Amino acid sequence: MKRMLVVSAILLFAMFVFAPPVTHAAPRALPDGFTRVALGAGLDSPTAIAFNGLRMFVTEKGGAIRIVRKNGVLRAAPYHTLSVSQESERGLLGIALDPNFATNRFVYVYYTTGPGAKNYSGTPENRVSRLKKRVNRPGFREKILLDHIPSTAGNHNGGDIHVGFDGKLYISVGESGCCPNDAQDLDTVRGKILRLNLNGTIPTDNPFYNTPNARQEIYAYGFRNPWRIGKRAANQTFLVADVGQNTWEEISSLQAGGNYGWPLFEGPCPYPGDLDCDPNSVDYGSTIKPVHWYNQNSGDETGNVIAGGVFAENSNYPAPYANAYFYGDTGSGWVHVLTMDNSNNVTSRYDFDDDVSSPVSFGNGPDGNIYVVSHWGGVIYKYVYTP
Repeated sequence: MKRMLVVSAILLFAMFVFAPPVTHAAPRALPDGFTRVALGAGLDSPTAIAFNGLRMFVTEKGGAIRIVRKNGVLRAAPYHTLSVSQESERGLLGIALDPNFATNRFVYVYYTTGPGAKNYSGTPENRVSRLKKRVNRPGFREKILLDHIPSTAGNHNGGDIHVGFDGKLYISVGESGCCPNDAQDLDTVRGKILRLNLNGTIPTDNPFYNTPNARQEIYAYGFRNPWRIGKRAANQTFLVADVGQNTWEEISSLQAGGNYGWPLFEGPCPYPGDLDCDPNSVDYGSTIKPVHWYNQNSGDETGNVIAGGVFAENSNYPAPYANAYFYGDTGSGWVHVLTMDNSNNVTSRYDFDDDVSSPVSFGNGPDGNIYVVSHWGGVIYKYVYTP
């Protein structure tokens, strides 16, 4: 592993989550029996999706929450629009629906505040809020659940949000593009996965709830930019896709209280040619190793902005794709598949689709199909298998 404490402006620009699409010389065909269906044409820089039945809630970077109907057509009027800052990687980045959405209509969002936002401080900051449409009158009620999450340099905001199997909110936060060392410090939320109750209070069983001077919201730490996280129902776990800096993109299995190494390390250790990595070091020995990684610059799987990922559970997909993990790379425009055992150890990897314009997020629909958000393409793709 290499110690990487200084981030160059050139590397930051190259690794923006919203980087322009890469041109592919010759798209590879999907595996036999699969087709790709485009939904929601007309979206403007979509970032994430959540399902209410077969109806999709889609976030746009500019602050709008859009609805894609069951027939795949984008509803003309936004469901709601938030006032956001859009510079760099800021914007409306994540969305989740309450498990009881049918009755309480709660929508959870992660966004960067801008002029006009509720309680705007004058400085763009990330925020987690709960929205509810007002009854019998226009507008929405917004309850701020967690505020003042740093967005110092504009990039590395994280931004994913999910309701976990335990009924808690899990939130990914980057190190805000300025402060890699903060990922190791428990007195800040930078570079962390956070965990909240659905009403914004802090669960008393969080791993650092009773640790002096620690932020009680922290569930795990040591991340650079955990842009996307995904759930696995088979063993009720999360996988975290963390964007690397110089060399490695990685996927890790989330553990309560776990340290994932940034900025002390990224990727695997040891690996050929890395003279700075000592697998017997105290620092490395105390960190959780990724379950999958790939080199940004070499090998048969290259790219510089990993975007995870969902499991094809309850699908009609054939082996090896049934119950497998689908993930992508935003910069390189491909979607790949991993098979894993019940402990989230990778058993094999497969290419799947190398012609998606900036895949930034994935969803497992109630129909069992995998959906991928094409940021620059302005559509949602659905992978359908016909035996």
